[in-house]
Amino acid sequence: MRTGVAGNQDCAQRTRALHSADVDSARVRTKWQAARAGERYTHERWRSERRRQRDPGMVAALLDEHLSTRRGALLLDAPCGTGRLFATLAGHGRTVGLDVSSSMLAQARHAPARAELLLGDVRRLPFRDASFDAVVCCRLLHHLAEPAALALVLGELVRVSRALVIASFWDAGSLPAWRRTLFPSARVPGRCTRSRAELAQAFARAGAEVVGWKHSLRFVSRQAFVVARKSAAQ
Repeated sequence: MRTGVAGNQDCAQRTRALHSADVDSARVRTKWQAARAGERYTHERWRSERRRQRDPGMVAALLDEHLSTRRGALLLDAPCGTGRLFATLAGHGRTVGLDVSSSMLAQARHAPARAELLLGDVRRLPFRDASFDAVVCCRLLHHLAEPAALALVLGELVRVSRALVIASFWDAGSLPAWRRTLFPSARVPGRCTRSRAELAQAFARAGAEVVGWKHSLRFVSRQAFVVARKSAAQ
């Protein structure tokens, strides 16, 4: 147990991180916790079949490549939203879906594949260390503008995993990101891009090593996935 000055410093750093995460997460919660947010997300956000299949397809490919437990794995989908990934995850084992929005979870109950659903916050996951073979975090990191907020979320994802963390992010090396750098008026409010190097460093600090990346179209699509393997020392 840490005591004295070091303990006080750790406490202060965590308090600052929580504050940053609160600012970022509040922005996301305000949008997605509305009464009909889950219904809109299901029927309006993903009207295109091609767009609906893009994330599940990339997650499936990464699990096939990196998850050694082919059947019978325990997986966490956080935030799970309306359960878009449940069918993909079901091919590898049992899924627990967690989301901070009760509206999203209401829609997730009607997903084609079943999962155990929990209302909760990704920043404070209600699970013991190393509870899951793989943890999937889709469409969240690009909402976390502050490095402290990113570090807090990655720390929780790595903590509850005993092997893999798969997360989507907006790639700062993509053409859409470059265009928004040159033309600030084209930026999407409330969303941020990150470089591969920045994410790799953030995962390393959380106790995991990046072992793979996946894009639907490299340099063209800003939505990408990173897969990290938890350090044996964690």
